[in-house]
Amino acid sequence: MNSQTKFDDPPRHKPYIWPSWFTKLLSGEDHCWWRAWTKTNYKVTKLPETKDRKDFFREYTEKHDAITVRRAEELRQLGWTVYVEDEAQFKMVGSAADVAGKPDIAAVRDRTLLVVDAKSGKKRSSDHYQVLIYMFALPLTWLRDKVDEVKGEVEYTDGPVPVRPLGPVEKDQILEAIKKLTGSEPDPIPSVWECKYCDVAKCPVRYKSNTEGNVSEYF
Repeated sequence: MNSQTKFDDPPRHKPYIWPSWFTKLLSGEDHCWWRAWTKTNYKVTKLPETKDRKDFFREYTEKHDAITVRRAEELRQLGWTVYVEDEAQFKMVGSAADVAGKPDIAAVRDRTLLVVDAKSGKKRSSDHYQVLIYMFALPLTWLRDKVDEVKGEVEYTDGPVPVRPLGPVEKDQILEAIKKLTGSEPDPIPSVWECKYCDVAKCPVRYKSNTEGNVSEYF
C-alpha cells in the first residue's frame, strides 16, 4: 500500500468487484481508480447517508423500478423469456477476483440474449459500459452454451438506446480494468466532483477546497 494512503479497513479474503464501481472509469467520466481498487480489496467503511442522498436515491429507485417493470412487460409481450434483477444475477469466479453483478433485465428468445439496464437520470457513456460488462459476463456464467447472440440496451425514461456490440476492444477494456483493480494500489486522484460522491469513509486524501485566500490587506 502507498505510504500516503494509511488505510485500516479489513482486507477481503479475495478481491471482489461490482460492475458499477468501474463503469465510469471505463468511460472516462471518473479518474480515481483508487476508490474502486479500495472497494475491490477491502471491506470498506462507508460514509453515513445524508437525508438529501436518501431522498435522492428513494426517488431514483422509484423511477428506475417503474422503467424496469415497463420494459420487462414489453419484452414478455414480444415472446421473450424475461429474468429480472435477482433472477438475472451472475458471479464470475476467477483466480484473481470474483466479479458479481445484477442486470435489471436479461431476456432470452431463440438463443438471443438481450441485456437491459434501466436508468432514470441523465444519459451517460458509463451506462453503456455497464451493459457491456453484463453482456460479457452472462454468457460465461448461467447462460453459458444457451445463447449464440448477445445484444444490449439502456432503457431510459423516453425509451431504449441500443448498446454497441461487445467486440474484442470492449472485452480487452473490461479485462484490463479487472487486472488493474486486482493489481498494485493506484494513487488516489482527489477532485471536487468525485470526492463529493465518494462514500469511502476513511479516504485520507479527500478533496478539500484551497481556493480561498485572505486579501484583506488589499481591500
